[in-house]
Amino acid sequence: MRFKVFLFALPLLAATPVAAQDVVYVSGTGEPVEDAYYAPDDSAESDNSAAMEEIADRIDDPATRYGVAAAVEGVTGAIMNMPIGGLTDAIERARPGTVDRRLPRDARLGDLAGASADRLPQKMGARSLEAMEMMGGFARVMAAMMPEFERMGREMEESFRAAKAEAKRNRY
Repeated sequence: MRFKVFLFALPLLAATPVAAQDVVYVSGTGEPVEDAYYAPDDSAESDNSAAMEEIADRIDDPATRYGVAAAVEGVTGAIMNMPIGGLTDAIERARPGTVDRRLPRDARLGDLAGASADRLPQKMGARSLEAMEMMGGFARVMAAMMPEFERMGREMEESFRAAKAEAKRNRY
C-alpha cells in the first residue's frame, strides 16, 4: 500500500522544485521584502504549466514507463532473494522465542512471503505501469490547473497583506 502512495506522489515530488523556484522565504515577522519579489510575473505561470506538461510527457513516454517497471521488478526480485538467516538469528538473540525455529538458516525473504512470492516482481512491475499511466494523467491535470492555483495564491497573499495591515492599524 505504501508503494502505491509513493508512486502516486512521484509527480508531485518531481514538480516541487520547479514550482518552488519563485518562493521567497522571509525570516522574522513577514515584513515586506523588495516589491520586485512580489511583482506578478505572467511568464512564471506559463513556465510552471510548461514544466508540468514536460513532466507529464516524460511519465507518458513508454521508455520511461517500461524502465520504471523493469526497475521495480528487479528491486522486488532482489528483495525477495535477500537472505534473512542472520537477521532472524539476531532477532532470536534479542527476543528469544520470537522466531520460528523451523525456518532454515539459508532462508530468503521470499520464503516468508509465501507461494505467490515468485510472481510478486512481475505483479509489482505491472502495477507500476498502471500507476505511471495514472500519474501521467494527474500531471496533465495539474498542468492545466497550475495557472489557477497561482492566481489563487496571489489573491491569498494580497488578502493576508490586507489583513495584516488592518491588524496593524487597529493595534495603535
